[in-house]
Amino acid sequence: MLLSSLPRPLAHQRFGYCSSLISLRGRSSLNTWRMKCCPCDSRNPNGQLAHTVQEILTTSGPDRWWQSSKGVNPVTLQLDLNNLFQLDNLVLSFKGPRPSSLVIERTLDNGQTWQPALYLAKNCEEAFPGVQTTTPLSLEQVYCHTLHPYENPYQEETIEFSPLRQYTFAPASNSQKIEDKSGFTGLRITLTELGDVPHLPGRSLSKFFALKEMRVMGTCMCHGHADRCLPEEYSNLNSNIIQVNPVCDCKHNTAGINCERCADFYNDLPWRSAEEENTHTCKRNVTSMSLNIYTISQNNFTKFLFTSVRVVTNKLHS
Repeated sequence: MLLSSLPRPLAHQRFGYCSSLISLRGRSSLNTWRMKCCPCDSRNPNGQLAHTVQEILTTSGPDRWWQSSKGVNPVTLQLDLNNLFQLDNLVLSFKGPRPSSLVIERTLDNGQTWQPALYLAKNCEEAFPGVQTTTPLSLEQVYCHTLHPYENPYQEETIEFSPLRQYTFAPASNSQKIEDKSGFTGLRITLTELGDVPHLPGRSLSKFFALKEMRVMGTCMCHGHADRCLPEEYSNLNSNIIQVNPVCDCKHNTAGINCERCADFYNDLPWRSAEEENTHTCKRNVTSMSLNIYTISQNNFTKFLFTSVRVVTNKLHS
């Protein structure tokens, strides 16, 4: 399932001119490229030449992209979802050369704190000194992945990130890896160093970040207590934002948006996330079992005491 909310840049564009890349692959059997100059003007965010961050949404169209101001780095893109989800895969499709280094971070508390999920660099030791460069052997470790050299400096590049792939050799169950590393309420991608672009005779050097698409794929985070998300309550046909309902269809006597607690009257055992060999189903507390309706007779007057009913309405954030 595709998770997509409105990302926001933490660095804004200014009016200027950009040098973009166009493919000539349709004119020959080889994938060759040439430079094309075009005006960039973000003062009108809805204009074709704006190249604002909204262009990286999947539904923006094939000829749209986000572009930073020339020569500015680092630049940070932040995706706020305002609910807990389980991240399966992140795909960054760059228009032209990818950055020489970047870092992907996640938050579990709607941006109050951030945790590095993966460092990536052409030269890890130089870009991120002190960060290990070997595959993690425990869930507590974070490492820097070395980006492969450019085959063609003008070739469009794609970077994929899966939070579980880097922990293949960590001695932990798959359920524990999902629980510890896949949850997120937001993502932050910081492009820390501009990519290398060869200098062309007769042209001034133009370096910038350019991203065609940021695809975030995942599902609702249910801690192993559900096998599906509840259907969407509504759909906005006028929006280009694809929304995934964060509410889980809870099982195992659990409750909450993310099945993060035991249901009422099922608190005989503490809540735990499910594991491969044990669902940790919440058990009914027989000693404190209550009825929905009590009848009390007092002075020939009958009172009905109802247990409270709470309706939780989940509002999806765009």
